[in-house]
Amino acid sequence: MFLILFKLISILPIPVLNLFSKLLSFLFNTLNVEQKRSTIKNLKHTNMQRAVSINESIQLTSETFLEYPYLWGHPDNYKKLLEVPETKLFTDSSNPKLIFTLHMGCVDVMLFYVSDILKNLNIIFTATKNKHLDNFVKEIRESRGASLHTANPTGMAKFFKNFLRGGNTIIATDLVPHNTGKYSKFFGQECYSLDIIEKLSNKKTHDLYFVYLSPGTTKKYKLNIEYIANPINTDEMNKCFERAILQNPEMYGWEYKKFKKLSGKPRAIY
Repeated sequence: MFLILFKLISILPIPVLNLFSKLLSFLFNTLNVEQKRSTIKNLKHTNMQRAVSINESIQLTSETFLEYPYLWGHPDNYKKLLEVPETKLFTDSSNPKLIFTLHMGCVDVMLFYVSDILKNLNIIFTATKNKHLDNFVKEIRESRGASLHTANPTGMAKFFKNFLRGGNTIIATDLVPHNTGKYSKFFGQECYSLDIIEKLSNKKTHDLYFVYLSPGTTKKYKLNIEYIANPINTDEMNKCFERAILQNPEMYGWEYKKFKKLSGKPRAIY
C-alpha cells in the first residue's frame, strides 16, 4: 500500500505537488491542527513570532510533508529539488566525516545526496509507531548505500561500533533526546538537547561539518556545507542552528515540540 501511494506521489510534477501542499496548508490552518498549535507556541516561546509568518511556516511545513513521499517513491527525485555547490564539498582530508544538521526543509533531500557521495554512511533515525512504514522507509533510505540505526540501545550500539571503525556519519541533532542529553539554550530558552555531537567531535577522529538547506535559485533547496575546525559543545551546536534559522526562519520545522522536557515546572509548554 505504501509503495503504491508513494509511487503515485513521486510521479507528480512539482507544480502539482505544490498545489496539493497549498490545499494541505489550508486544511492545517482551518482545522487548527496540532502542528499549527505547536508552531504558534514555539514561536511565542522563542520570541520569533514577529520574524516568522504563521501562514508561510505552515505552507512550508505542508510542502515538506509531501516531499518525503515524493522522494520515497523515487529517491532520484532529490535531484529535482536540490542545488549543489560547484565548489568542493568536503576537505581533502582522508578522515571520515561527522555531519550534523537540523530540520530545515525536507531532510531526506540531503540524506539521499550525501548517501550518494559518501561511502559507509551511518544515519540515526527515530522510529514511528507504524512498524510497516518504518521498515519501508528504512529500506528506501538504505537503497543509496547508507546504514540506518534506530535511536534505541541496540541501534545506538551498532552505530557507535561503526563510528569507531571510521564510518561517515550524518545526524539531525535538533530533536529532543529520548534518553540522555543535556540542557542548553535555544533562542534564549532552556531546551533539552542532544549532546551526541559534543561527545563524538571530542574524539577528534572525524572531520566535523554543519550542513543545512536554504532556498535555492534554480531549484527549491540549496545545500550549505560548513567545515568546523575544532570540536564543539552542545551550546555551540545550537548557536549554529540559530544562525541558519535566522537566515530563513520560515523554513525551520517550528512544529517540532522542542520544549517538552524542561527542568522546572511546567515540564513542557504544550
